[in-house]
Amino acid sequence: MKSFITLLFTCFISASLFAQVTRSANEVVSASDVTTMNLNLDSDNIEIKETKGTRIIIESHITLETISNATLLEFLINSGRYSIENTFNATTHTLDIKRKKNTNVLLVKGEECKESIRYVILVPSSVKFVNTSSATASK
Repeated sequence: MKSFITLLFTCFISASLFAQVTRSANEVVSASDVTTMNLNLDSDNIEIKETKGTRIIIESHITLETISNATLLEFLINSGRYSIENTFNATTHTLDIKRKKNTNVLLVKGEECKESIRYVILVPSSVKFVNTSSATASK
C-alpha cells in the first residue's frame, strides 16, 4: 500500500510538471495560378510537403508550453490569433502568406505564457518556388 501511494504521488507530480496543451488549426488557400509562394510566418519550425491538387493546406500545430488550459487555447484560435493572411499578385503569380495578427506577449496570471507554432504546409506540384524567411524550413 505504501509503494502504491508513493507511485500515485510520483505520477501526480510528474503530470503537473508537464503543463502544456496542443491544438491544430488548418487553413486552405487556392493555388490555381500560383507559381511562387513567399512564406513569412515568424516561425523556425516549418515543414513543406508536396501534394496533388490545386490547394495549399496550412496546418498550424500550436502549443502553449507553460500552462495546460485547453479552453484558453481554443479561445485564442477562434479569436484569430494564429490566422493566416494571403495576398496573390496576378502579374507575378506570387502568393504571399503571413500571420494575420501581430502577436503580443501572452500573459496568464501575470506570467508570460510561452507558445510555439509548428507549420506543415502542403504545396501542390504546380508551385515551382517556395521562399521562406526561416533558415530551418525543411522540404
